[in-house]
Amino acid sequence: MTYAIRNTLIILGVWLVIAGAGWARFYLVEDAEINRLEEQLAPKKVTLQEHQTIANNYEQLRKKYEELKAEVDDNAKVLVRARDADEVYSNLIALSADSAFTYFNFIATDSTHYDNFGLLKFDVSGEGYYRNFNKFINRLEYGRSLFKVRDLTIEPITNLEHLGKVHFSFKLQSLFDRDSLYQEYPTQPKAKMPVYTYNSFYPLIHDVEENEEGLPDVENSELVSVAEDFVSLRDQNDNIKYIYKGDRVYLGKLISVDTVNKSATFRLNKGGIIKYITRGL
Repeated sequence: MTYAIRNTLIILGVWLVIAGAGWARFYLVEDAEINRLEEQLAPKKVTLQEHQTIANNYEQLRKKYEELKAEVDDNAKVLVRARDADEVYSNLIALSADSAFTYFNFIATDSTHYDNFGLLKFDVSGEGYYRNFNKFINRLEYGRSLFKVRDLTIEPITNLEHLGKVHFSFKLQSLFDRDSLYQEYPTQPKAKMPVYTYNSFYPLIHDVEENEEGLPDVENSELVSVAEDFVSLRDQNDNIKYIYKGDRVYLGKLISVDTVNKSATFRLNKGGIIKYITRGL
């Protein structure tokens, strides 16, 4: 064997060893490493997509955040500035003014001091129209001052002179600012309060008031004449009364006149029971 052939074989063997080692590393080592890195890359791609989605929606999310922050700020409670019972009473008087006016008694029951704030407790009771009391409680609950209402009880007043009124009582807690942490702020609610709809304590059926004004009692009266927009009645006292549409009678009013059929219709409220009475000639 000549030196040329031998050297060629040696070089060929070395090349085969190098090629085999390269092939083995690529397919046995590098391929496994690639698979491992791809497995690690997959969740990172998902995370990147999520971040990209957030980035695309950033401006919309920022505006939503500002709206929610403003709403929270509007509804945030602040420690009461009143530090004694007299000042709390003055606050309640202000909150129960105008359309929330009610009569109430006010008794201080306890006082506790903490590091930066204090706690005053009161028993409150009184009476008033339910509509007004409802607004008074809403001003306490929705106002900025940190008042807490507990153990609220409401009892309707059923006598005729005070229909629509209620007796009420509740316990009030006032968390006040001891160290002037907060500046002056308006005590009236910034948030929109619930709309009053109906007095659920108003009795559906109740007694009727006496006819102290001497109004015509339709059920004990006689129709005498009918005109275009009024009628004449001979009332329970045998007196002639002229009643125009919309005029009051005992427990109701005249609602319609029928000149064709010579009749008149009255709407009466007999203690919560609505009754329509038609009188004819």
